[in-house]
Amino acid sequence: MTPLTKRQRELFSALLRSFLEEGFANFTIDAATKRYKCSKSTVYALGDTRDAIIKRILISFFNEAARITQQQLATHKNPHTALTAYFEAIATSLKSASPAFMRDLTEVKVAQEIYGRNTKAALESIIQLIEAGIASGDFHAPNPRFLAAMITDTMQNIQCGAYAEHISAHDAYLELGRIVIASVRKSS
Repeated sequence: MTPLTKRQRELFSALLRSFLEEGFANFTIDAATKRYKCSKSTVYALGDTRDAIIKRILISFFNEAARITQQQLATHKNPHTALTAYFEAIATSLKSASPAFMRDLTEVKVAQEIYGRNTKAALESIIQLIEAGIASGDFHAPNPRFLAAMITDTMQNIQCGAYAEHISAHDAYLELGRIVIASVRKSS
């Protein structure tokens, strides 16, 4: 892929901010050229189609979120602090995401695949942290498979906006983290 010019990078950043604030279901190439006062070739440098542009921006957003969450895992060796930091990192990565952005992640086909893949990867990391905590004796989970199923269902519900009228995705991940940690913490 050809490196982006300064103007294309600025457009990319502006589109990412717009997606996070307003969603992206109604994104069009024509509207982008008018709003950002640029040529279609500048917009098309980000992708060959509307969906390709959305995909590129979302992949970049979630790659950065994954980098931050993985960095949290690397800095915490204790299973409890690592799991807490991991949930906080997930929540922080979604803090700037508006309800419209979260809705579009579940309604726009190209976004469903990307968000689903990232949610699955996050779930795998969470389960590995819990299993490591059980193996080290720091956590106790009488039925880890049930716990994994509960976390999976809750993350999917957050993903599809099932709690959106009650709680933001950011706060939902923080609360899920608190619930999971409380359920696996060994009593003293």
